[in-house]
Amino acid sequence: MKRLLPFIFTLTLFFLGGYNAYAVCDATEMNRLNSLAVNVGVDYEIVELEIPVNEDVNPPDGLDADEEYIPRKDHFKFYITNITEELYVVVTNELTEEKRTFTFDDADNGVITFADMTTVDMVDYTFEIYSSSVTNCPDTLLYTWYETTPMRNLYSHSSFCIGIEEFYLCHDYLSVQVSFENLEELTREYREGHLNQDGEEVIVDEEEKDNGFMAFVEEHMTVIIIAAVIIVAAGGLITFVVIKKQRIRIV
Repeated sequence: MKRLLPFIFTLTLFFLGGYNAYAVCDATEMNRLNSLAVNVGVDYEIVELEIPVNEDVNPPDGLDADEEYIPRKDHFKFYITNITEELYVVVTNELTEEKRTFTFDDADNGVITFADMTTVDMVDYTFEIYSSSVTNCPDTLLYTWYETTPMRNLYSHSSFCIGIEEFYLCHDYLSVQVSFENLEELTREYREGHLNQDGEEVIVDEEEKDNGFMAFVEEHMTVIIIAAVIIVAAGGLITFVVIKKQRIRIV
């Protein structure tokens, strides 16, 4: 038995040493985890979700309180893709400072989804991808993704935007701040042709302007000639009448 003790001790050290070598968080492991993290993608879309009835929601006119009422609200639905069990994600809403943690168990075929209601503010989101506890480098920040959602445009259905819904400041959601005064001025400039639908100034080339004038003249040549003849004839007639009257007075 005593002869076996050195062998058992050596064998134990071998396995412990092998385990420690396997469990080390080295550059190779970090490179592998970083590759997984960089492969994670974030996207979103605007969807209409049902909001369950609760004591804070009043039914609209025409419905009794005991009738089923499920109001629908626009939401940003987020998709976090390519999540593996070696990763987890911490999502921070920078406006509300709310933090949410999602793991592989929250994913469906590697895709994590969640939704936030749209607001009248642009909202910055931070997505931090960490290594999970099943790796040799647990809870290590590997990659950070930033996303900003647009704000709901309260002016999109105002009188300023009627008939020019294609103008960028008349879209339902905006990625730029706009004031009432700016909207009034810029929509007027767009209607007058000074801006394109993206809000960029329309620059008219002088040569293009001349070509446009010539094209107008050519297109309406007949009308222009007739008008010119009428004007000349009318002018001649008036001159003749005036001269005749002057001669009568002299006589």
